[in-house]
Amino acid sequence: MRLNVIFKMSSILCLILFWLVLLTGVFAITSNASYIWWPDSSFTTTLGQFEPLYLYMTLDFDQQPELYTDKSFMVLTLLFNVVLFLFVLSFLWLMYKFLKNVYADSLFMYGNVSVLFRMGLTFAVLGSATTYMDGLLFSKALTALDISNASIAFSNIAYVDFIIAGIVFIVIASALRTAVNAVEENKKTI
Repeated sequence: MRLNVIFKMSSILCLILFWLVLLTGVFAITSNASYIWWPDSSFTTTLGQFEPLYLYMTLDFDQQPELYTDKSFMVLTLLFNVVLFLFVLSFLWLMYKFLKNVYADSLFMYGNVSVLFRMGLTFAVLGSATTYMDGLLFSKALTALDISNASIAFSNIAYVDFIIAGIVFIVIASALRTAVNAVEENKKTI
């Protein structure tokens, strides 16, 4: 009984976070697009200078580098923001559905198999694309750094983690399908 309350509260939390991330994402994508297509608008000037979002690192420049005014870099940042928010929104929505299914019915139902399978695809495709694009942005920003007496090398291979996580979710979905088939067969024989 206690676990049902935890599942219900977690599903409500995922739904609330979904709407908060949606609002934040719309603002971030709109502001990023305004830097590209309307750089002199009053909205863009109130936002200040363009600073991209990096997932794993914070880069603070004393002066804005020329890279941040390059249109191709800004477009790549816009694509990164779109894919990032699609990934987070998809994950939160699928977690909401999964926890709601577990609360309402049980873990062993065909609906959860498809939710876990879609979560695996989301991690494998959107998660790896987000991490790969973040690495591209970060490696381009590293070229704008002025470093003396040292060198920095960045390996953009972290996206493989999300591909592996996606495969794990798909394997779990397949195992859950087998368990659900056994539970359904058991129900028919009783």
